[in-house]
Amino acid sequence: MSVGWQFNTGPIVCLTSALVGMLISTMPVGAQTLAPSVTAADLPRTLAYAPDSKPQPLRVVVLLPLENPQLRRAASIVRDGMAAVFATRKSEIRVVDCAYGVAGVVQAYVRCVTPDTDWVVGPLGRTDVTALALAKLEMPKPTLMLSPLGSVPPEPMTVLSPDLESEAEAVAQQASDDACRKPLLIEAADAMSSRVSVAITAYWRERSVTPLPAISLPSRNGWRRAADQWRNDNVDCVLFAGGGAVLTELRPYLRSMAVYVTSASFETSLDRTVDWTGIRIADAPWIVDAERAEFAQYLPAAALAPTLARLYALGVDASRLVIAAGRDSLPVSFDGAIGQLTLKDGQYRRQPVIGEFRERTLVKVGP
Repeated sequence: MSVGWQFNTGPIVCLTSALVGMLISTMPVGAQTLAPSVTAADLPRTLAYAPDSKPQPLRVVVLLPLENPQLRRAASIVRDGMAAVFATRKSEIRVVDCAYGVAGVVQAYVRCVTPDTDWVVGPLGRTDVTALALAKLEMPKPTLMLSPLGSVPPEPMTVLSPDLESEAEAVAQQASDDACRKPLLIEAADAMSSRVSVAITAYWRERSVTPLPAISLPSRNGWRRAADQWRNDNVDCVLFAGGGAVLTELRPYLRSMAVYVTSASFETSLDRTVDWTGIRIADAPWIVDAERAEFAQYLPAAALAPTLARLYALGVDASRLVIAAGRDSLPVSFDGAIGQLTLKDGQYRRQPVIGEFRERTLVKVGP
């Protein structure tokens, strides 16, 4: 056991008083009044050995659906991102993996969380997050949940999620900053596109005096005619809510228009974006600004497709936030891999960054 030097001053004060009394009592009466005063500083100091008081490792329960066939892949990528961060702080963190399946997230929480647990990270998936938030837990611990809840989470739970809505607002703001005079919102036919479209519309309505007409994308054989009509109407920018495959096919018809998208459109590798030059996207810094120095130590062994890379970045941020909090509160503001994060009402609000595609590369726009 390592030891360190520690001054033991309490007993010295008592010993000093006794020694002073003894010295004075043995002097002749006349000399007592002439003797110089004796203080603790005049006496030898004693040293004592004491064990180092090293802090106990932070105990983190990782609660992920690694036994759920539908979510196993996503959960394992999030876990990889967390592991990359925890690996740099091995002596400071004790990780307890707590896997669960299709059901049983609450039971897994109860099974794995103990009185000495400092943090729980997870679950992943809206259904599991909701189930845990509604559960009557006997021993709730600070928990960082990794999917949206749709309401303010109960204490001591916090939500961290790379939502599409924040990206939709960011591209709408960017289009406005770029002086879009005649914008058009184009929505493809899928549930994710609807979320993007609704968020863009709401943001634009509240913050811009310029109307934002919206249309559903017609069938493919009508794209040329539709694009000609958009040009006749002087449409100069398109806010696109749809997937990457549709965007790649639609792009040739939008040559004279600026195009703005969210991460919902960027699902494939950069090698497949040769025709996307000039398109602007709101996405995670991990995707857009991958060369940032603070990310270097956490990079995965092999490159990941954008969808998986965002999950990996979520794991990176979850573990970095827990380390930053320690046994205290989560940081209110945090420069994360999924965006600039601000904690409000138990949820991290996310500000993504803007990037632009340039011949199979993605570069950050602005500072």
